[in-house]
Amino acid sequence: MIDKGQYHYRSGSTKQELKGAALNKFLLERGGIHWDEYVVSNVKSVDLSEDAFKRFRKEAAGSGRVDKEVLEDSDEMLLTNLLLVDENTGQLKRSAAMLFHPNPERFVSGAYIKLGFFAGEDDDLVFQDEVHGPLMLQVDEVIRLLEERYLIHAISYDKHHRREQIQYPEDSLRESVLNAIINKDYTSGYPIQISVYPDHLSVWNYGQLPEGWNVGRLFVKHPSMPYNPSLANVFFRSGDIESWGRGYRRILRKNEAAGLLPPIVQTEDGMRVTHYVDVSEQVKAMGAEERTIPVLEHVLRNHRVTNGEVQKMLSVSKPTATRLLQKLEMLLEQVGHGAGAYYRIRNY
Repeated sequence: MIDKGQYHYRSGSTKQELKGAALNKFLLERGGIHWDEYVVSNVKSVDLSEDAFKRFRKEAAGSGRVDKEVLEDSDEMLLTNLLLVDENTGQLKRSAAMLFHPNPERFVSGAYIKLGFFAGEDDDLVFQDEVHGPLMLQVDEVIRLLEERYLIHAISYDKHHRREQIQYPEDSLRESVLNAIINKDYTSGYPIQISVYPDHLSVWNYGQLPEGWNVGRLFVKHPSMPYNPSLANVFFRSGDIESWGRGYRRILRKNEAAGLLPPIVQTEDGMRVTHYVDVSEQVKAMGAEERTIPVLEHVLRNHRVTNGEVQKMLSVSKPTATRLLQKLEMLLEQVGHGAGAYYRIRNY
């Protein structure tokens, strides 16, 4: 409802004002169209990046989510088949320009990604980079920069072969960046920001959870409700993302396989996903007792821990072990009761 130039919505018995990103989303939805589906004028398929098209065709061929005949067709027909052309006007949708134009910032302010390395505090910036160009190409460039310039590599040897492993699972980083691109509110004009520290990395975008959702819902199977569905559809066709809302579950599985806890997701002033280099650093950041670090590491290795194992591991009584496990309820959940009960990484 509109009251004296203000927009309000009713939630239960209370009336709340709509403003900012929430108001913008409401007005767009009232028009029956998403923000990324509006058309842009004076842009043709010939103006778009051939490298972006090549990347899409290559990845989509591997994903099997686009017919071979479609991939072999012209750029113009490919855009039509990807639903990136308005049926009524024949003009390209905003999502087409963002995904494939060499300079999407001509149409959308802030359609780029900033990276910065901080030695300690937030004001201790050591170096930084910006990634511009088609969204279709930004993801690979961000991962390249992170791996080559920002992250430390652990070196091991398999017989005579040198192996290098970055601090975080690449799939988790890629999923976090893609989630930020697809779910960002681009009307804000703010770029996605990736902040790298010696002990953690965070990906921030000006976005929000769907109405009525909490963070826990991200880590279970949930309906796919991307903020920008047209962008999401193209990244799904290229095989970059999964459908059906499994992205955060994929991050959880990849992190656990690498001996890392699930990232911390915060929703104040946008969406921030923070990954830590190891269990000890994340435990410290969360303010948990440091003596629980071996317990969490045990769970990541063995997928479970019992109260009795905690007693032996930490040389504590059963009541103390119970209290410590209860303090880890943000990370662990109890399965079963009585003698057969155990704890595992929380599935929310």
